[in-house]
Order: sequence, then C-alpha cells, then structure tokens
Amino acid sequence: MENKQLIKKYALSLYQIGKKVDALDEIQKGAHLVRGLYKTSSTFRYFLLTKKIADNDKKKILSDILKNSCSHYILELIFIIIEKKDVKSLLEIINRFFVVINNESDIIPVRIISSSTLSSSEIESLIQGIESKLNKKVSAKNEVDSTIIGGVKLMLGNKVIDGSVSHQLKKIKNTLEQV
Repeated sequence: MENKQLIKKYALSLYQIGKKVDALDEIQKGAHLVRGLYKTSSTFRYFLLTKKIADNDKKKILSDILKNSCSHYILELIFIIIEKKDVKSLLEIINRFFVVINNESDIIPVRIISSSTLSSSEIESLIQGIESKLNKKVSAKNEVDSTIIGGVKLMLGNKVIDGSVSHQLKKIKNTLEQV
C-alpha cells in the first residue's frame, strides 16, 4: 500500500469505530502493544510479512496469542491488511490512528526533555502549567537528555519551547560572536 489516503482511511475508520462503540481506550492499548511489538521484534515483523505462512494460519496464530491482550478491533485491522497484502503499512496505520486521536481530542502529547529524571510532582506541576496556558489536557512523557545540561525542553507537537541551559549558552555565544 503506497497510498497515503488508504492509510488515513484505515486509521480514521478505526477511530470512528472506537468512538462509536466507546472502545477508544481499549483500541489505543492494543495499538500501543502491536506498535511496540512491530518496532522491537524482528520475529513479529517477519511473521507478519512472510509468504511462507498462509494468511489463515497467521490469523489463527495472532488470534490465539493476542486475543487476551489486544483489542479485537486491532486484530480485525491486522486480519484485513493481511488479506489485502498491506502488512507493510501496519505501523503507518497505527501511527496515523494516534495522530487522528490527538487531532480529534483535546489532549495534546507533550515530550518533557530534562537533564535528569523529573519527580512526579515536578512533572505534574509542568503539566498543570501547560494545561492552564493551552486550555487543553496534556499527555506528558518525560525523557532524559544529559546534553541539555539543565532546565527543560518542551515539545508540543511541532512546537519547541527550549528553556535548557545548553540553548541559553548557545544564544549567549551567538550574541557575543556578533559583537
């Protein structure tokens, strides 16, 4: 499947079904699980992509393995793309599904990058500040990057708010170089 429109259609359909039957949380959990497997397990990818295993056998095996830990809507999506020989697009479809969820909901994903792991209270304080400024809910993920020396760098979608010490030092350096 090279068609980006088809990827969007799959993702939007998954979102609409989840919203209609009030199963978005269940679908998101299954999507996270499958995305994680697809990204980290070459065996899982090989299993999905190989032509040496019949499609019906793949479906049976996936159903047996994932039925208790994965939404049946995600399994149905996988079964459909197996039938249509579109398995290579699975990751793109799941990623697009999360984009649709973020666009349709009032929840903004935020990456909080700091030089060391932040405490729960520090993260909560940052989240509350961001939510009050944006009037939207925030889903935050803390990442550690020792190269920023200190401070915090926030990534809100395609916006970056850089309050790191390394960024401030670069700004000072640039100012001094222009003098």
